[in-house]
Amino acid sequence: MSLRRLVSAFALGVALWGQQGGLDAMLSRFEAQGRPNADQLQRNLTQIAGGLKQGNGVNPRLRNYLSSVQGVAGSNRSVGIAMSGLYRQIGGLESSPQLAWLNYRNAYLLLNQFPMDGQVRGEMQQIRRSVEVVEARMPELPKLDWSSLDAAGQKEYDVVMEKYISVSAAASSAEVTAETMRRSMADQGLAVRPEIVSGLTRMKLKLEDAKRLIEQKNYSLAKDRLASAEAEASKILKSFGG
Repeated sequence: MSLRRLVSAFALGVALWGQQGGLDAMLSRFEAQGRPNADQLQRNLTQIAGGLKQGNGVNPRLRNYLSSVQGVAGSNRSVGIAMSGLYRQIGGLESSPQLAWLNYRNAYLLLNQFPMDGQVRGEMQQIRRSVEVVEARMPELPKLDWSSLDAAGQKEYDVVMEKYISVSAAASSAEVTAETMRRSMADQGLAVRPEIVSGLTRMKLKLEDAKRLIEQKNYSLAKDRLASAEAEASKILKSFGG
């Protein structure tokens, strides 16, 4: 696509943003297209990128749309680079570090399937720097080489990682709550009930086990451990009125 056409598509995206109800209206039109060809998808991505600059936050429908057309981007270098850039843009807009991390990961994986050249290498390095900033704000994540996964493995990994991140957040909340209450009760000469202490230990062990299983790509068993950790976190929070 020529620079002039890209600029025209960008301008159209901004105009449509204001005239047709924003990103929801834009996505409704794009979804009605079915599976777009590479040129159409690149125009869509350009319009979305322009629209995001005018909006507040990220519409969850956008993630679903990008996932549905990712196969087109993966078979075309120009479109893949454009979609990777959009994922990176979304990552920078997300208020949740967990969602930001997932978008940066998608951006990285899209680029990783194309021949390595100066442009692709430079983009990937920028994404890695963004990931490092986000990871510093998150619980320790399972260590797994994204590029080692095939398409089916990446899909499974995405599902279990979203669950891992969610349960990690719940576990962190339970730990903070329990520690706050422990200190408050200690000031009154009281102690936290033994079953709560045991629940905290089980929760941490289940979460650590889930992390190990994800690193081993045993996603099914990891999901079981995450469900158990989530149940323990819920019990702890409820015991303190959460």
